[in-house]
Amino acid sequence: MMLPYKRLLRPLLFQIPAEPAHKIAEFILKRKLIWKILSPSYRVNHPTLNTSLSTIPISNPIGLAAGFDKNCQYLNSMMRLGFGYLVGGTVTLDPRYGNPKPRLLRVPKHDSIINSLGFPSHGIQKVISNLEKERVSPLILSASGFTIDELVTCALKLEPWSDGIEINISSPNSEGLKIFHDPHTFGEMLDRLNSNRKKPLFIKLPPYDDDKGQAEVLQLVNIGTSLGIEGITIANTKPITETKLKMGKGGLSGKPIFNDMLKMIKDIRKEVDAKIIINACGGISSADDAILALKEGATTIQIYSALIYEGPSIIKKINTGLKQYLDKINLDSITQLANIP
Repeated sequence: MMLPYKRLLRPLLFQIPAEPAHKIAEFILKRKLIWKILSPSYRVNHPTLNTSLSTIPISNPIGLAAGFDKNCQYLNSMMRLGFGYLVGGTVTLDPRYGNPKPRLLRVPKHDSIINSLGFPSHGIQKVISNLEKERVSPLILSASGFTIDELVTCALKLEPWSDGIEINISSPNSEGLKIFHDPHTFGEMLDRLNSNRKKPLFIKLPPYDDDKGQAEVLQLVNIGTSLGIEGITIANTKPITETKLKMGKGGLSGKPIFNDMLKMIKDIRKEVDAKIIINACGGISSADDAILALKEGATTIQIYSALIYEGPSIIKKINTGLKQYLDKINLDSITQLANIP
């Protein structure tokens, strides 16, 4: 039995502004017994879908993107939906309110979301308290900050509670993060992390849409891989002007950014060794989308907007579609898709 999301819950939630609706979804997701009972209906278990995030084995290539469970309050329920792994956060060292409201909009016409949240976070101490009650694996924790000290401290405090760390240097709604787009600052931050970290490290990159932006991102990629990062998440939301938001601008996610994300995967896969993980994050909402991303060189995919529009059954739909496609073309493993034209 699956929750009747698109038929019943989504029409009700979409009558409510996006941020309060997310609070209602959080309330439902915190009811752990519901998801324990429903879990078998959402899972697709098959060895052909097994892969890994560097040294982290995962049962399938679908991950929850950072931003959905910012404070790690219902990770157990999310894992029961059939994800191969979760990304919790983004977490900041100190509590943050974020940007003024309204700061989250749906655009149903395009199955997209525009946000100017600005990293609202309960802060690391509260998040760690939540993690003590929400032990799940595989779990990547997303960390960020506005100085090297702040970011490195946050990441290293989170590391013991995770299987790996994703560093978010790319939110378009937090101007202070742009200091990490400077090659020297970026390299210094990685050096500091490398001196102390013990687990895989992934960098979430900003998107680009011109040659200058591409060159800047590829420079960060080359610095990161030369300093030993295990992987890259491509990419964060796309900057956009939106007068309905209090800030007047935000980050676009969902279907409209899918093709840009595919191009980034193709560009970056050409630059990096095959062992570097690429997590595709941007507009994936079907098995066909996932297949295209994996063929371009992604190792895994991450979803967020698709959960809002399609509901929790989307994970099973994508995994089922991937399994059927592998059977159709006689492949034994999802890891072989990168070699298929």
